[in-house]
Amino acid sequence: MKRSRTKLIAYDVAAVAAASLLFAAAMNMFILPAEITVGGITGVATIITHFVNLPVGFTIIILNTPLIILNTRRYGRGFLLRTLIGTISTSLAIDLANFLPVTVTDPLLCALLGGAAMGASLGILLSRGYTTGGTDLVACLIKRKLPRVPTGSLIMLSDAVVVLTSTVVFGGFDRLLYSIVCIFTMSRIADYLIAGSRRAFLAFVVTSQPERMTSMISERLGRGTTLLRGIGGYTLEPRQIIMCVVGKGEIFFLKQAISDVDRSSFVIVLGASEVLGEGFISPDGGSYGLFV
Repeated sequence: MKRSRTKLIAYDVAAVAAASLLFAAAMNMFILPAEITVGGITGVATIITHFVNLPVGFTIIILNTPLIILNTRRYGRGFLLRTLIGTISTSLAIDLANFLPVTVTDPLLCALLGGAAMGASLGILLSRGYTTGGTDLVACLIKRKLPRVPTGSLIMLSDAVVVLTSTVVFGGFDRLLYSIVCIFTMSRIADYLIAGSRRAFLAFVVTSQPERMTSMISERLGRGTTLLRGIGGYTLEPRQIIMCVVGKGEIFFLKQAISDVDRSSFVIVLGASEVLGEGFISPDGGSYGLFV
């Protein structure tokens, strides 16, 4: 068990280090030199540093800190820790790696290469359960006051405001096109690394400890489960099968919870192209939660 824990920590350290380096390369080699705005808190920091002589990474940390604190009560200490690690590591990497050379000057190439590098960074972080905060947190705070507005719409609106503001600040509507190209490339690469374009995962877990397993999934992920009755094809003994649907940002935590309870479990994870219901997408197309 101790060896497995050490291995998990080693994987996390390697993933965060690689993601931070990619994030820094994207910003210092492509996005900042071309004055491209990617939306979110990173975009806001880019605009601020255009007027104030502050490091971009430091500004990102300052802007994210109050948002993380305000959302901690809702998402717990695990969320706080992993968001802090993701935010601080990528932000520090931007400032410490500002010596990286600028080898591409064409804005369109910068948008494509910067978006690809940043998307790879975010994909690695999210696949290990880390986040970089940003407008997702802003959307969650607004949603407390406007619960009927879908979270996805709030995130898109926040990013759109940032990108349009940067267009006015930096001048030239051609930069709006480059921002759109960069954001699209980033989102596609991140989705591909996490789970393709799937909106959620459907997991079937065959375990000898169904009660502990369902309790652990509920405690760590806040997700409901369904118990199905099954019969072993070889032994003909009755078995309980746990069915659970989770968002793509939660699959890492699900696998970790299953491993902690019963390492001998038999697990099948399928991509669900569409999930309707509480915690995912409402029947009218709105969003219930953050981790979809």
